Amino acid sequence: MKYRSFKGKALVFELKVAKTPQEMDAKCDEALAQIEEKKYEAEFESEGYKNILKYSISFYGKDCMVKMEAVQ
Repeated sequence: MKYRSFKGKALVFELKVAKTPQEMDAKCDEALAQIEEKKYEAEFESEGYKNILKYSISFYGKDCMVKMEAVQ
């Protein structure tokens, strides 16, 4: 997601589904690792975005866990 009108921020989301509630934390870590490994933020950086927020979200049923990293 890109927000030029909102201070030039870009957002990267990666979603994972956990098989147990205990797996949610590991799935968030896995999602952040995937964002890094596949360099999802590279397109935004090449377009000049300086403030990139990377979110990993894991779900188990109706529960969710979110982790975030920022590239600045």
